[in-house]
Parts: sequence; C-alpha cells; structure tokens
Amino acid sequence: MTTEPSSEVTATTGKKPRYFYGWNIVAASFLTQLSYAEHYTSILGLFFKPLQREFGWSRSAMAAVQTIARMTEALVAPVIGPLIDRYGPRVLIPIGAIIVGFGMLWVTQITAIWQFYLLRGGVVAIGYVLMGALVTGVAINNWFIKKRGRALAVSQIGGNLGNFVFVPTAVFVIAAYGWRAMFIIFAIVAWLVGIIPSLILMRRRPEDMGLHPDGIDPVTAEGRNNRGELAPSTGDMTSVSEPVWSRREVLMTRSFWLLALCFGIENVAFQGINISLAPYIQDLDYGEVMLASVMTFRALIMALALPAMGFLAERSNRVIVRVVPFVIQSVAIFFLLLASQPAFLWVGVALYALGTSAVLIVQEVIWANYFGRLSLGTVRSLGYLTVFGLGASGPIVMNLVFDVLGSYRPAFIVIIGLFIMAAFILGGVKPPKARRYATAAEIKSSVK
Repeated sequence: MTTEPSSEVTATTGKKPRYFYGWNIVAASFLTQLSYAEHYTSILGLFFKPLQREFGWSRSAMAAVQTIARMTEALVAPVIGPLIDRYGPRVLIPIGAIIVGFGMLWVTQITAIWQFYLLRGGVVAIGYVLMGALVTGVAINNWFIKKRGRALAVSQIGGNLGNFVFVPTAVFVIAAYGWRAMFIIFAIVAWLVGIIPSLILMRRRPEDMGLHPDGIDPVTAEGRNNRGELAPSTGDMTSVSEPVWSRREVLMTRSFWLLALCFGIENVAFQGINISLAPYIQDLDYGEVMLASVMTFRALIMALALPAMGFLAERSNRVIVRVVPFVIQSVAIFFLLLASQPAFLWVGVALYALGTSAVLIVQEVIWANYFGRLSLGTVRSLGYLTVFGLGASGPIVMNLVFDVLGSYRPAFIVIIGLFIMAAFILGGVKPPKARRYATAAEIKSSVK
C-alpha cells in the first residue's frame, strides 16, 4: 500500500502530522451509521400499523422479524469477525451496502410474512453485519486508543442523525406514499453513503499506512506497550506489542463471558423497548405529529449527548462510569410507565436517550480496552453471538406480552430489573490477561 508523504515524515522525524488520517475512518463510519438507521428497531416500529392494515399480521409476528435479524447477525458475526481483522472495512462495507440495498428493494415485493422474515430478517441482516457497528467499531478502535471514545461518539452521531432525519421522513412517506416507498429510500441511501465513501476513505489499521493509533508515535511519546514495558527506541513504526487472541483463548476468559452476559441482558431490554416504543406511544392515543416529535427528540438528544459520552467512555476504567448509564436507563423506563402524562413521556425519552448513548460508546471502548486492537474483530464477533443471541428475544417477548396482556407495562417493569442486573455485572468485570503479544507488523506479515 502506498504511503502518503505525511506518513513518511512521521516515520523519519517522529513528528506528528497536522491531520491524522484516522478521522477519515471516522467520517466514513459516520456515513455508514447514517445508512444503518433503518435497522434500528425504533424505526421498524413505525411500519407495524401499515403492515398490520395490509396483511393482518399481529405485532408479535412482525416483531419476530427483528428477532430473526438479531439471530442472523449473531450467527454470521463469528464468520465475519476474523475477516475484519484480515481485510478491514474497505472490503466488507461496500459488499454489505450492496446486499442491504437489494434486500430493501426485494422487501417491497413481499406478499407473505415468511418473505418478510427471509428478506428483512435474513438478507438485509447479513448485509448490515458487513457494514454495521461491528465493522465500523473495530475499524475505529484500530485507529484510536487514547481518543477512541470521542472518535466512536462522532461516528455514532451518524446513526442518530439518521434517526433524526428518517423518523419524520418515514412518518410522512408512509402516510403519503405507503411503506414500500420508504424501503426504496432506505435502499438508495445504503448505496449512496455505504459504497463510495468506504472505498475511498476506509483502511484497516494505521500501521498499514505507516502511522500509529491517534497519530502518536509510541517511541517519541515514550509510550508503553500493553505489558507495561517501555517501547524500545528502535524507530520501528510498529514496535509496540499488543494482545493477540485466538477464539479458544477468548472463550476461556471469565471477562469475556461477563461482558457478553452484561451487554446481552442490556440488549434484550434495548431491542424490546426500541421496537415497541412507537406503537406504545400510539397506544397512549398520541397523534402522528406527537409520535414523530418524540422519536425525533430522542434521536436529537442522543446525537447531542454522544460527544460528552465519548469523553466519559475514555474513563470507563472507573466503575461509576460503567454503571451509571444502566441506572439512567432504568430510571427512564420508570418515567415511560407514567407516559400517559406528556411531561413524563418527554422526560423518559430524554433519559433513555442519554443512557443508551452512553452504553453504546462504553461497550465499544471496554471491549477494545480489555482485549486490544489486533484480534478485536474476532473478539467482538464472538461477543455478538452471545449479545445478539440474547437480544433476539427482546422484540418478540415484548410484543408477546402485549398480545397476551394487551399492554407493554409488565414488560417495562421486568426491563427495569434487567438494566439493574447488567449494571451490577459490569461493575465487577476485570480486564483479562493475554497469553500472547505481537506487533501490528507481525500480524500483518502473518496473514499474507
């Protein structure tokens, strides 16, 4: 790979370039997250009533598509994870965007629910694994260490901007032109922002371009490697050794299972709430304008909160930083139980947005901080298998509760307990100790 002039200056003089290429990775991730908005369960909930009117499907039957999607992602992710470490996002994201776009277009032709499950729950979900948070999160964590919290936060603003734009757009388009028109829009957006920007901007690791994470030379900065040893003054651009994990080694660590359990429990609640929030608001007899306003407000709060949450996540070694986001989410659900009063609805949605934005960043930072960069695709994909495997139950269980009891309130009460349980688990997780260490250069040469 061709090295840019600024990289050569850094290699020979140890000076930090004025602009770090890693922010190009963030920009491409931002755009990819923007196209990922449709896959958020909160937007899918907007399709419940029009699909029910046309096909007569129950809410639990429609929610099952998200359960299938989560299970698909959980099963596919372990296959994709090592490919991320090996080839990087520049190869995978465009492939994913192509799959997502065609999958969305095929959804407009469905006539039976099994087709909805196959296309939206299967084909589109596979595409999103290739272009979604797994790939972009690993990419950013490879390019940033010291500033990874804020870099992840900026990229995830794209997803919230997508919600901010697409929630009112979806409400209007579905009302004016039907639900199929919105899926066509989603397909076009996936192609526009997922293919060309990734091909131009994305790279696997900074070492592939003769750079360092954060744009900081560990030799000139007298950095230490992940074993606490002073980086040798060899002038080697990739002299710092970092943890390397095999699948077996990851699965043998207690820390992995505790993190996977914690974020899996949180994902059950997250997926269940997100897909049910829009119909829950509609069930409280709020109109379409109020629905669009509240859902857009939630996306706006998350987007505004993310930069601060990014800085906070960089201090996730502190227990309170890891725990508080879950507590905020549990308080938010308490207010949503009282949401028949508009003031409580707004407060609940605002608090839930704050807690969710913090958890999204904290979990990405913790996985990278605990297991390092070089095997992160493998580690995160194994985590997806557990996290999304558990989270897959959230949408269908939440809506089964509604179909049986006629209300989401009993499920909300259980979810408060799930958030508190997740907080206790995460508060006690310690970083694992790796058996093997290597430099990025050694990893790169080993996969050629």
